[in-house]
Amino acid sequence: MTRVRVLPADLAAEGEGDSLLEICTDGGLPVPFGCTVGKCGVCRIELIEGELQEPSRFEQAVLDGFGCESGVRLACQARTAGDVTIQPLGGARRNPSST
Repeated sequence: MTRVRVLPADLAAEGEGDSLLEICTDGGLPVPFGCTVGKCGVCRIELIEGELQEPSRFEQAVLDGFGCESGVRLACQARTAGDVTIQPLGGARRNPSST
């Protein structure tokens, strides 16, 4: 069972799921999302504390496309490696013509 804490709301939930976003949505945590397949970037989060599994090549390519810094991940693609604290970044969707 993984514990996810979301800032600045300081809300937490425990759960299991395929992705960080799944744990958050199942637990009612406030993490914005759009497409849920890693293309729009709406679910970008900053990892504040804890560990996530390494990003897939696909996720890393999307993050690079957005110019994201280290520590920024896509909640719909990120897999937990234990308890984490995150802060949603949200943001504009990717221009559909650029995909």
